[in-house]
Amino acid sequence: MLERSIEKQVDELTKTLNKLWIEFNDNLKHNKLKYLQYDDKKQKLRQKKVKASNNERQQKKFYKQFPFRDISDVLHFVDNSCNFLSAFTPLQQRHSKQELNKNSLVATILAQAFNYGNYKMSQTSDISYRSLETISQQYLRLETLKAANDKISNAISNLTIFPHYSLDLALIYGSLDGQKYELDTPNIKARFSQKYLREGQGVSAYTMMANHVPLQCELIGAHEHESYYVFDIWYNNTSDIVPDVLTGDMHSINKANFAILYCFGVQLQPRFTSFNDQLKNLYCSNSLGSYSNYVIKPVGQTNTKIIIEQKNSMDQLVATLGLKEITQANLIKKLCHLPPETALRKAVFELDKLVRSIYTLEYMMDPQLQKTVHKSQNRLESYHQLRAAIAKIGGKKELYGKTDIDVEISNECNRLVANAIIYYNSVILSAILEKYGDSNNKKILAKLKKISPVAWHYHIHFSGQYTFQNASQVIDINEMLKNITLNI
Repeated sequence: MLERSIEKQVDELTKTLNKLWIEFNDNLKHNKLKYLQYDDKKQKLRQKKVKASNNERQQKKFYKQFPFRDISDVLHFVDNSCNFLSAFTPLQQRHSKQELNKNSLVATILAQAFNYGNYKMSQTSDISYRSLETISQQYLRLETLKAANDKISNAISNLTIFPHYSLDLALIYGSLDGQKYELDTPNIKARFSQKYLREGQGVSAYTMMANHVPLQCELIGAHEHESYYVFDIWYNNTSDIVPDVLTGDMHSINKANFAILYCFGVQLQPRFTSFNDQLKNLYCSNSLGSYSNYVIKPVGQTNTKIIIEQKNSMDQLVATLGLKEITQANLIKKLCHLPPETALRKAVFELDKLVRSIYTLEYMMDPQLQKTVHKSQNRLESYHQLRAAIAKIGGKKELYGKTDIDVEISNECNRLVANAIIYYNSVILSAILEKYGDSNNKKILAKLKKISPVAWHYHIHFSGQYTFQNASQVIDINEMLKNITLNI
């Protein structure tokens, strides 16, 4: 587990939980929580839901000041700034001495991201089908696409505006959620989903985002529970941006995630849709009799003794995950299939109850925490809208490809285009911040924080006749900013 002794860690957790129970009960009795009240007759909590701020009008007014740019020009601009196309290395050595045709590479990336395919892209652009096929076979691989995405993500983290995206001064918040996509040709991961998909089979693109930057995305089956992949997507992150806190919806919760992430020093902060449902998962560390006079009573007492006794087994489990000898998805399945009386299973689940109960009480009492978690998840939902818009250029919200690898390449190309758009917008916002300097910095910052870099409606062209050869316009940010105002 962590460097401190297991006894000290458990002792600190139990003291924190006891203190929170006393504070929570006192607040409810004396109506100190204006947004949260307890109805004695119905024996239920009444809560005021957090309202997210809507800055759509400001976004529109800001981005409409900029001239429309073709998506191909945006990708070339991003490459000139952070050289992300250098991550694409040839598969065969005989191609290494040949100069890479960047126009053909950009066209191939867009063909996959838009669900066109190489043939349709050749029909709507000035790049031949043969050139697109050669580039696709030699350069488009999962390894090179993920490296290119990391280059853009790391470049965004070095921009002036990036620290101001943070929701907390001391912590980096990462958000997790899945987005369903249909598949034109179903593969082994594809499943039907009456809620999210129409008639065809599909997969879920499970994404981790931090400060508007999509750091990692993995395809999982539409039928699989997203909570099985929370740790994996965080631990397999290869960018320089490392989230300290992970937010998610109710699908990010299972009986072990709080415990596993706690052992690795990461906080899991899901967004609860109903406080009353969470009362069924509130535990205490003292005897239940101590809470007989409380307004809300815990449902059970955690067994801290077994956590301490199973310290060595839990250390082995954590080390196995850390060495990537097993994925979290397989680990959870193995734990759940162990007999209920198994000591290790009990220890992990008891630690999860302890950590989860602490977070639940903190979440209920802290409206600022609720707003922060809500805002973190809303950012990811905005990103999903951008990805859906890119995928729908080809006609439907789906991923292109006949094989499993082809579908994953299509997914990474889609993320790469979205990442490039976010970088382009972040450069604009950083240039404005640097241009106005420190004289009106607070006012400028207050306005710029309302502007999301996940925007495309008003200044980026996706569709049309694509011209890649000798026709791309060089984007000059300083020239674009001459007539820009911040009266939004």
